Amino acid sequence: MSAVSLACAFATALAETPPLHREIDALIGERLTTQKVTPAARCDDATFVRRLYLDLTGIIPTAAEARAFIDDPAPDKRARLIEALLASPAHAIHLARVFDVMLLERRSAMGGSTVDVAPASWRAYLAGAFAENRPWDQMAREILGSDGLDEKTGAAVRFYIARNVDAHQLTRDVGRLFLGMDLQCAQCHDDPRFSDYRQADYYGLYAFLERSKIHPLKPKGSALGELGVGETKFTSVFTAKSGSTAPKLPGGGMIADPVLAKGAEYRVAPATKERPVPVYSRRQKLAEELPKAATDGFAANLANRLWAHLLGRGLVHPLDLRHEGNPPSHPALFQRLEQWTIDNGFNIRALLREIALSETYQRASLLPAGTSGVPPEDTFAVAGLRGLSAESFRWSVLQATGRLESHLARANDLTDWQARLSHLEALERPSAGLLAVFSGLPGQPESGFQPTVDQALHLLNSAKSLPLLEAGPGTLLERLAAMQDPATVTEELYLAVLSRRPTADESAEAAAVLTGADRTGALKSLLHGLLLSAEFRLNH
Repeated sequence: MSAVSLACAFATALAETPPLHREIDALIGERLTTQKVTPAARCDDATFVRRLYLDLTGIIPTAAEARAFIDDPAPDKRARLIEALLASPAHAIHLARVFDVMLLERRSAMGGSTVDVAPASWRAYLAGAFAENRPWDQMAREILGSDGLDEKTGAAVRFYIARNVDAHQLTRDVGRLFLGMDLQCAQCHDDPRFSDYRQADYYGLYAFLERSKIHPLKPKGSALGELGVGETKFTSVFTAKSGSTAPKLPGGGMIADPVLAKGAEYRVAPATKERPVPVYSRRQKLAEELPKAATDGFAANLANRLWAHLLGRGLVHPLDLRHEGNPPSHPALFQRLEQWTIDNGFNIRALLREIALSETYQRASLLPAGTSGVPPEDTFAVAGLRGLSAESFRWSVLQATGRLESHLARANDLTDWQARLSHLEALERPSAGLLAVFSGLPGQPESGFQPTVDQALHLLNSAKSLPLLEAGPGTLLERLAAMQDPATVTEELYLAVLSRRPTADESAEAAAVLTGADRTGALKSLLHGLLLSAEFRLNH
């Protein structure tokens, strides 16, 4: 075959390869057909615009944004909105919040601000990386390899510092968060539950990390030092057999330390108040070897976590229990997402785009008429109901009440993520109570919607949250107070809080309330009621 013919054949093959979002739908559809499950219809525009804003920016749309999208007749408006939000500074800031919670699980170092990296610096590092669409393998190398001293990536060391550079905690969390494997039970023995979680794998990962130590800096902060010597040994509490290992990734071979002359192991030798710097760093070797396409689970873990971010659960679920006894719900799709992630250079933004474009993502959360029984969650036949994260709830309350929108309207330039992030700082203190009450416990992964009595009481009568409902310049209540027509008031209220227009019954009910003598009180009660609703608290 001639070179021209080969080129033509290759071009034809590329043209015939469907985009990933169509492959997603086809592979999800195969199981639906096999199990004779009827999927939900495509969600309406109001549901879609709210869902997409929450998933890609972490904040509900403004009333104007929701209205403009719902009323837009263009057939490609969903694809255009996906592109616009992915390119926005709000998306980079949101992903920084998502990955902050995912990677640190709300931890802070025991020494507090005297040794911890400033949370704002860590989040700025993440936001900057997502703003430039930095590939995940590069980010993983920076996070795992940071010693805290590099001007551009030094804040990434907070991954270690927040865990007090505890090698056992780090072993568990590196396995969970970067490979989707929770090896904690293999610390003392081979995990009796899962045949592929071995003690040797745990200590192979531990060997990369056990030599690293925290080194306080003056006047604040800390960096990592590292010893250049030390063996990794372990004993099974089941069999009493002992072993030793060089660094190794789960499923991989041992990586031997280079042979160095005695006394030549350090660039900076350990000493009082000196940060030890070895000639050969096992931790740097981890940063080089783990974030690779060939590393078992690295690409798959990223794809699974991004899928769960948009769909509410992973193809492998729980996310950190990838093993032979817990196969993916859709094995062919899981493998396809893994390979696509590798082929596209660990491009987070591109993978989010393809998932969001799929009909699977855009399904309604209501069962089709005539459906008997609820289909299993892992069929993805119906959009799942997901509680808003503490961060999304906080900023969405500020958006719904008009405080975020009016605050941002006073900014000179919000096209840059740094300017936007800096401008948002003024709103953090007044809304800190919302974040505190709705956040999970430090050191625990965020899991599902778990409402509590404290949350309900906080929303009903907290002195910290109720002031957010007061009228003020540029707030929603101020806008509503200036409107005379009850129908206009109700539409603006529902679009601002729930991103949809009210039903006829809701309009009639609101109109009846607004005819009373205390119109200001009625407006406040209507707003408070919608903010307390399950519809607002859930991403559906």
